[in-house]
Amino acid sequence: MGLIIFMIGIFIVIYDYPQIKYFDNFEFDSYLLLDEDKKNIHQRLKIEFSIGIAFLLFGIGLSIFSFIKKTKERN
Repeated sequence: MGLIIFMIGIFIVIYDYPQIKYFDNFEFDSYLLLDEDKKNIHQRLKIEFSIGIAFLLFGIGLSIFSFIKKTKERN
């Protein structure tokens, strides 16, 4: 289960990172000229990226916990 959550997190991070960088590379004046829909998309991408990072870390933690649990059961 941890690997699945980890893979979902990786997919979200890889997909959203270039899009966030695209918006971040705008100068302040250019960013102000964007319509509200594009600004909202940028904010949603930041939130989605944060959730992707959380999935990534949770998946890693769950995988490590699962590995440790299986190792203890063998002993």
